[in-house]
Amino acid sequence: MGIVAGFTLFLTTVVFLFNINQGLKTPESAQYYKGHIYISNIGNLPPDKKDGDGFVALADLNGKVEKLKFVTGLNAPKGVTFCSGKLFVTDIDRVVVADPESGRFEREVKIPGAKFLNDSCSFKGKVYVSDTQTNTIYEIDGKTYSVKEFLRSSKLEGPNGIAFTPDGRMIVVSWGGGKVLEVDKNREIKVLASGFENLDGVVVTEDGTILFSDFSAGKIYSLKNGKVKLVASGLISPADIGYYKGKLFVPEFYMNRVRVMEIGK
Repeated sequence: MGIVAGFTLFLTTVVFLFNINQGLKTPESAQYYKGHIYISNIGNLPPDKKDGDGFVALADLNGKVEKLKFVTGLNAPKGVTFCSGKLFVTDIDRVVVADPESGRFEREVKIPGAKFLNDSCSFKGKVYVSDTQTNTIYEIDGKTYSVKEFLRSSKLEGPNGIAFTPDGRMIVVSWGGGKVLEVDKNREIKVLASGFENLDGVVVTEDGTILFSDFSAGKIYSLKNGKVKLVASGLISPADIGYYKGKLFVPEFYMNRVRVMEIGK
């Protein structure tokens, strides 16, 4: 165990690499795609205000911001994902679709009844988005952009981060319930772990390990084979984490930066 850059790493195979902080403003999600890190920035708070100051920044894997205002015209963008060669970003009550190469705005997908769209992920040509305030997860077709309700249940307890395992199980972390949940192919909900504060982001690594962030506790945990381990603590508001080949991207919401760390096997 060692102290690195103000927070504690609890796995000896976790190494802090660098921060991305040039011009970021309330970063919520940091996701990898084709050699770049896409970082959603809410801008001025509150996170549900339609103020038009939100944007997506583009950075490289060395931490250099290549273009700060890569996608503009957003309000309070949060979850970032990619599907059918397009960039999808949640934005309160809509999902914005953009070109991931140019940042050009292509379309908006309205989500009827949505109040606080949060995280997003993609699986087999579909995009899934969580609405934390209505306990709902929506499904968007990656090509036709048609929208349908995938799951609505009070058992989601404020769904925030969502991700898929390779075999098609959806993992959901709840903001209100502090739980890690699994949604099977029959859309039955199972509790995998509980007792946390406000869970925000979640990713699944190549070997099936679930990594998730606790925004209020300032911690990142791993979950594998039913066992929870503390990966790092002392973080400030870790939000919607991203992952790519051993690298973990951790937006620190209130610190206007993304921490990048490496997780060995």
